[in-house]
Amino acid sequence: MRYYLVKESAEIPLKSWRTRPRFERALARALEKALAKAGASFRVRYSQGVFYVEADRDVSKVLSRVFGVHDFCEVVPYRFSSLEDISRRAEELFKDAVAGRKFAVRVKRSGDHSFTSLDVARAVGASLLKYSAGVDLDNPEVEVRIEVRGEYAYYVMKCWRGMGGLPVGTEGRALTLFSGGFDSTLASILAAKRGAEVDFLHLYMGVAGATEGAIAVAKEVAKLFTPYEPRLIVVNFVPLLAEVRSKVESRLRQVVLRVLMHEVAQALVEKLGYDAVVTGESVGQASSQTLKNLRVVDYLVRPRAALLRPLAAADKEEIVSRVRELELFDYVVKVEEVCRISEGPVETGAEVEEVEEALKYVSGDVLNGVIASYRVYEVGKATAEEVLKGIGADVEVDDVPPGWLLVDIRDFRRYSEDHLPGAIHISQLSKVDVPVVLYCDYGSASILAALELRKSGVQAYSLRGGVLGYRKRVREAKCKPT
Repeated sequence: MRYYLVKESAEIPLKSWRTRPRFERALARALEKALAKAGASFRVRYSQGVFYVEADRDVSKVLSRVFGVHDFCEVVPYRFSSLEDISRRAEELFKDAVAGRKFAVRVKRSGDHSFTSLDVARAVGASLLKYSAGVDLDNPEVEVRIEVRGEYAYYVMKCWRGMGGLPVGTEGRALTLFSGGFDSTLASILAAKRGAEVDFLHLYMGVAGATEGAIAVAKEVAKLFTPYEPRLIVVNFVPLLAEVRSKVESRLRQVVLRVLMHEVAQALVEKLGYDAVVTGESVGQASSQTLKNLRVVDYLVRPRAALLRPLAAADKEEIVSRVRELELFDYVVKVEEVCRISEGPVETGAEVEEVEEALKYVSGDVLNGVIASYRVYEVGKATAEEVLKGIGADVEVDDVPPGWLLVDIRDFRRYSEDHLPGAIHISQLSKVDVPVVLYCDYGSASILAALELRKSGVQAYSLRGGVLGYRKRVREAKCKPT
């Protein structure tokens, strides 16, 4: 068997006598769940700020990844009856380690004993001196560490730093805007480190590979959230992308996009009962993350929950380094970046009034439809295939295959004045047994309409880019040399 002394985070003992037991129970649950998930046979007990862990295998890696753990040591426990017993066992365990080297003995003690910590240090030092090159309390080559607790002496063999922070589940619920990139990944972890139960909000931007990568990262990050089993909330954001691309001038698109991302997140935290929205925004890291642009975002988005930016003052190098330390780099580095939609320079100092004016051109119906499109999955069980199918990732098509029905969903006047060849109006649509392709001006409202029709069993799709996008593709095809 392997034995460990696990010290709780330094913040926990500072809690009031009413609050502290709740944190310690939460940490006990986290340790037990982590050990169980690792397949270990174990026993955990608690006394006076220390968790005693007994396991049938090396679980140091497991213990190092539980929030609320300050540090922990692998130990050899020994039930003693006298001071001589303690020094004799120490001699057996450490004589080879101190051979020919300068050493020091460090002792901690709790409980009622007939001796002090200094008495133990002197007795152990005397027993080891003959094997060593002498004692050096200031700069020893070897430290012999012993903790005497009650009737047991614990001889420390090796120690590790823990994750620190607070046990997950002690500080409410948070929803992270999650792309699976370096920033949102670390922001999620830092929110969990402060005790929050963190779920992931992923906005599907029309690139299946990016969503697949985000899901892979979420599964790895979720392993740090023990005992909480996080959820993945996915929204088809493509209709809003289409709105912004088609209706907002290029230099403002990134700022408007950020406003809409925050609006979707705040609407969902209100609907689903979260206490906070978490983002990976870092001041100045991107053009839409300047202080002026973040001020615009915060001014225009009505807060329904706290907004947390754990990385606001972090450098990119710090963020990447920390992700690497957490052994997540190889997963995160594969995730595609997909949310740049400006075609030229991006406004770094937008004014509230101009962004507010630009937002007026974004359809409220499309925004509400995007919010309503959310789907919820358990991170541990979710597959990319299931998620992409659930949000209708295959809903857009570039053309109308033979035998499919083309349907114009704009108002009838627009349809009468100018519709694509062969199209019928949505008002003329009755029960169909062939696939249908819906279109609007820009391809945003038609995505939502197609997703809604699919709920009724109709094999429905949306014409990518709407009328304007389709005609542009036709013109470009005619201009290509044959």
